[in-house]
Amino acid sequence: MDLRRLGLFLAVAEHGSFTAGARAAHVAQPAVSLAIRELETELGAELFVRGRRGAALTAAGEALLAPARQALRDIETAAAAVAAVTGLVAGELDVASLTTLAADPVAPIIGRFRSEHPGVTVRLIAPADPVELAEAVAAGHAEVGITEQGAANVHLHEVPLYDQDLLLVSPPSHGNAGALRPMTLRALADEPLVLTEPGSSLRVVVDRALESIGRSARCVVETAQREALVPLVLAGAGSTVVPAQLASNATLLGAVVRDIRPPLRRRLVVVHREGTLSPAARAFIDATFAD
Repeated sequence: MDLRRLGLFLAVAEHGSFTAGARAAHVAQPAVSLAIRELETELGAELFVRGRRGAALTAAGEALLAPARQALRDIETAAAAVAAVTGLVAGELDVASLTTLAADPVAPIIGRFRSEHPGVTVRLIAPADPVELAEAVAAGHAEVGITEQGAANVHLHEVPLYDQDLLLVSPPSHGNAGALRPMTLRALADEPLVLTEPGSSLRVVVDRALESIGRSARCVVETAQREALVPLVLAGAGSTVVPAQLASNATLLGAVVRDIRPPLRRRLVVVHREGTLSPAARAFIDATFAD
């Protein structure tokens, strides 16, 4: 099967039309249309439903999607393995990360990786939750992901990182004295909280901890925008629970930060598909354990 045709097939599938796919692949549209027709003839099935509004995948097209991504990824891995003989001087690496892990630990890891391999371009994607992240890695949208340990990763290989502490961040009106007193779970249950949506990574940690004492979170603001958590707290909307690095940054803006007792933690892992990793992905995983 022609890898060029598979690449053009993916371009059309991912961009929703032959015109957009041709533009993304830097190929003339007639050449894309011809390549797809030849691929359909070779496979004996239509891959797209053509319409005025674009091109939608047929059932056969959906079935081809993951194998096509994997085939191209395998070719990239093979080429990169050859390049690895003389060092990682070029290439690309797709990394998926939960949004709340972008500042810590992802940013320092990428910094170390890029310092060691400046010729490699890193593309960082931000799935909404651990399930979406696992699906992105399994489908080949990213080769590695940094997420929390859990059932979502059942079909992936997990490499343990460390346990990340979560802290309570409250508005400046709570006063500095509160920073010296840890928040108990029972007190946390009474605290007006600004939280991410149910099922999200941070929310699950909070909900499970409170369920363990027979309570539930008093959520006064719910948002899917993780970057809004600290600004909402600073505006006085309520308190929130975030990783220690984000909490530390919030103190610079006047927020009050407290420990929670017993501690709220989530175990972080690097995930990847089973099988041979590209040299870039292997080097990236090595960078996660560097000092």
